[in-house]
Amino acid sequence: RRVHGVKAFPRSREVAMQKKQQTGMIEGVKLLAKHRYLLGVFGVATFYEVIGTILDYQFKFQLDSAFHSAEDVAAYMGSFGQWSNSLTFIFSLLGTGFFINHFGLTWCLVLFPLSIVLVILYVWANPSVHVLFYAMVVIKGLSYALNNPCKEILYIPTTKDVKFKAKSWIDMFGGRGAKALGSLINAQFKTHVALISYTAPINLVIVAIWTSVALYTGRTNQRMVENNIVLGEAKSTDVV
Repeated sequence: RRVHGVKAFPRSREVAMQKKQQTGMIEGVKLLAKHRYLLGVFGVATFYEVIGTILDYQFKFQLDSAFHSAEDVAAYMGSFGQWSNSLTFIFSLLGTGFFINHFGLTWCLVLFPLSIVLVILYVWANPSVHVLFYAMVVIKGLSYALNNPCKEILYIPTTKDVKFKAKSWIDMFGGRGAKALGSLINAQFKTHVALISYTAPINLVIVAIWTSVALYTGRTNQRMVENNIVLGEAKSTDVV
């Protein structure tokens, strides 16, 4: 319609535009600060990135020492890609749904950091390039096939608005921030001996916090589903 010769939008469209203008990075941060459940999702999504960045740096550090030509490094990394993608495919095809359906979301969320503990301890005891090769294959395969699907399930009991704002912030800024933190930790150690000796205890502390967060988030998700609580709706509370 027109008002005094000027074309006016319908009221519903004006409201939609106002809501659209309120979305952005700050809105995602506000949601995380308001709801402990979303902070838990943030932890589940980002703790792995810190540890993965540290172990990946150790792996690349060892590659430089073990191989003396770019061709050998490229061939080794090609084999690494094949192994990790094959493990992800097999586990996704046969294992992801089985584990979630038979053991539940909470158990699967906790299983991944507990698996990382075994990897960290084994690398700490045997810090060779081949051990790091298989360690990175395992954690990357489990990340893509187990942790990522579980992380996406955590967004189900949320509204589309909450999912859009919080998930976009966690994926874009949270993940990059976690990798930056991992790189900052790596930068503190200049030798391979120091890198192996000191980052392993740091990783174990991170995993301990991660496991607690995963346990809380999984149990909260179960309680929300059982009580039909959808985060972002008027009836939802700040408990989550």
